[in-house]
Amino acid sequence: MGQGKGSIGNFFEDFEVGRESVCATPRVLTSAETAWHIATTNDRTPRFCNAEGRVHPLIVFHTVIAQTVRDVSLNARANLGYAGMVWRAPVFHGDEITTGIRVVGLKENSNKETGNVWVETTGRNQRGETVLEYTRWVMVRKRDSSKATPYLEAAVVPRLPAQVSVADLPKFSGPLPTTVQTGGRWFFEDYVVGERVFHHDGMTVNHSDHMSYTRLFQNSAKVHFDALRTEGNPLVYGGFPLSVAYAQAFNGFENRSGIVAMNSGAHANPCYAGTTIYSFSEVLEAHPTDDARVGALRLRLVGVKDLDPAEEPDFSIRTEDGKRYDPRVLLDMDFWELVPRRGR
Repeated sequence: MGQGKGSIGNFFEDFEVGRESVCATPRVLTSAETAWHIATTNDRTPRFCNAEGRVHPLIVFHTVIAQTVRDVSLNARANLGYAGMVWRAPVFHGDEITTGIRVVGLKENSNKETGNVWVETTGRNQRGETVLEYTRWVMVRKRDSSKATPYLEAAVVPRLPAQVSVADLPKFSGPLPTTVQTGGRWFFEDYVVGERVFHHDGMTVNHSDHMSYTRLFQNSAKVHFDALRTEGNPLVYGGFPLSVAYAQAFNGFENRSGIVAMNSGAHANPCYAGTTIYSFSEVLEAHPTDDARVGALRLRLVGVKDLDPAEEPDFSIRTEDGKRYDPRVLLDMDFWELVPRRGR
C-alpha cells in the first residue's frame, strides 16, 4: 500500500518514553455538542443543559481523548484503561480545548504483534488552565512483527494511582441544583455503602448513533468506521457505552452534580451495533468534604450487554474463577461524584 503524503498513524515502534507533543486539532465546545450529546445518550443532568452553559464532563473527556487519536491510537487494537483522571476545572460553552501528551510507559507484548503504550494526557482551555488530566494505556499494533523492540525484554511500566484521593477532588463550583430542577429525592446521606442502584432504562445501539457520536468529537480511529477492516462489524467507540450508561445512571442519582474524577475504567468486552445497553451502580465509599454542601460518593458503574441487571439482582461482574469479566459486562467504571447533602 502506498502511503504518499497521507499519514497512517504511529505504530508501537514509533513511540519513545518521555516524548511529548501537542495534539491537533484545537476544538471550541458549544451548545451544539451539548444538544448532540443529549440527543444521542438522553443524558438529563440539569447542570449541563441549563442557561449556565456548563459543558458535560464526558463531552470534555471525549474531546480530549479524540484529540490524541491521530498521535496515539490510530492503529490501536484496544483501549485498555484509564487512571488518575480528574476534571480540574469546569468548561463552558465557547471554551477552546487543546490536548498535550507525554509517553510514560512502553511494553511489547509476547506475541510480538502489539505493544502497550501509556500516555499522560492533559487537556487545557484557551487560558492554559488544566481542565482534564489522566493516564490511559492502549494496545497498539507493531509495524513489523518479525523484529522485537527493546521494550520486549526491558518494558517500562509506570506506577499509577489505585484511585484519586478525596483530598485531590476538585472543589464544587457553581450553584447547587434544586430538587425542582432534578426531580430527585435522594441526597448524599441516603446512599449506603454496598448498595446497588439499578437504572432500568435500556438503550439499543445502532450504527448511525454510535458512528455519528464518535465523529462528533473528531475521533478517527479506523476500527469504529471501516467495515472492510472489521469484517463488516465496526467496533463501537468505548466512550459511547460509557456515556449511555452514565446517562442511564441519572435514574437513581437525579441530584448528582457531575463526575469529577475517575479512578479506573475498563472496556471489559467489545460492543457492536445491535447491542442493548443496561446499567447499574454500586456505592463503594461515601465521604464528607470540606464543602458542607456536598459529599463525595465513590461509585462503580457497570454497563451490561443485553440484560437488565434489575432482573438478576445478584448478577456477578466476574466469571466464577474471578479472573475474567462476565462476557455480558461492557463497562466497569470506578469514579467520584459530588452529591448535595440534605438540607443544603
